[in-house]
Amino acid sequence: MKRPNHSASDARKIQRSITKALRFVGGLMIIVSLFTFHSCKEEEPMNGLNVNNNLPYLDIAKFEQNLEDYIKWGNDEPIGWGFVINKDGHAERWKAYGNARSSVDTEKSFLIGRKINMASVSKFYTAIAVMQLLEKNNLSINALIGPHLPNSWNQGPGVNSLRFKDILRHESGLQSVNTDFSNTLSYEGIKQCISTGVVNSKQRNYLNVNFALCRILIPSLWNKAPNGPTIDIESDQATQDAYIDYMQEFVFDPCGLPNVNCQPESRMISTLYYNVNDGLSNANGTYYGDWTAICGGGGYFMSLYEMAAVSAYFENTEFLLSEESRNIMKENRIGMDTQDANDELHGEYYSKNGSISNSLNQGVLTQIVHFPLNHVECVVAMNTQGVTFRNGASLRQLVFDAYNDAWVTPNP
Repeated sequence: MKRPNHSASDARKIQRSITKALRFVGGLMIIVSLFTFHSCKEEEPMNGLNVNNNLPYLDIAKFEQNLEDYIKWGNDEPIGWGFVINKDGHAERWKAYGNARSSVDTEKSFLIGRKINMASVSKFYTAIAVMQLLEKNNLSINALIGPHLPNSWNQGPGVNSLRFKDILRHESGLQSVNTDFSNTLSYEGIKQCISTGVVNSKQRNYLNVNFALCRILIPSLWNKAPNGPTIDIESDQATQDAYIDYMQEFVFDPCGLPNVNCQPESRMISTLYYNVNDGLSNANGTYYGDWTAICGGGGYFMSLYEMAAVSAYFENTEFLLSEESRNIMKENRIGMDTQDANDELHGEYYSKNGSISNSLNQGVLTQIVHFPLNHVECVVAMNTQGVTFRNGASLRQLVFDAYNDAWVTPNP
């Protein structure tokens, strides 16, 4: 049965009525019930598959254990990390390990509810907003971006043929680098990039500027949408504010998540970011400040709880996107990692990774993976770079391996 559409206000009312309280045990925050949904689908067999006919099925407990084992494989566990595994729209398993701040930085535990910089997983949330607004404006991903840029901006060669799809798939051909964020991802930096124009081949080239540009395109589309607010997209501050406001009202509020933004907690209490060897050398962690002026492609500060909630709502409801828009987003890997050959061993997988590191190789790793075949989503985050994962895998591949290795065949 098709799930009904709901307004953002309806979503918030339902969420408030079904989200249970957090409780504290021994000083550690434990999630009693993260989120759940009303659904009109019938109850499914164990793990979404019939285990009575000897077919393989996903063992969630084994998936959880694999995640832990594969991340600890090299005996160089992250300073702090955690995960949440969703099943059928609610949190099934979750754990947090280690510290958000090491002892040299005034020790604080890494918790499921503690904020961490999402890095490029932010692109997934930005992409949801763009897809919403394209639908509100009766536009497709093949619509041109040119009419939605500030009138004062000089549009360089090829910009008049750029589509939203080109931006959202990193196939724009724009000229930029994935460094010097304060300049390349600022309003003036993006303006300069558009003035330079399409000077490279329009093949996939992963550039943060593509999604930083959405920080201007989202307010522009919102301004033109039915009953949209008046927004001065010629103003850096106005577009910053409108981007954050839109994301809150239409991406995070429907998931029951208040006050999600690109501002960290104060340096004295926030999560810090390390290299895996910093614990041995007593090195201080690094601090990520306010990303509001350069966000879009990165910079949201969220907890694992909040990440998991958005993933659950994206896959299991139409509070965020219609089924049609969600399928377009998946088919085109919009705001997601590209598809590899091993992304469909047990149905198709959809993922987005995030990574930031400095000259000392201190930083953050984040990953979301959706496994729609059996309604499972997994989110992982760690405040550490340099960890050796099983078989030298990336964090994305590690989650795939942990999932694929958790399929078992019942005894006859």
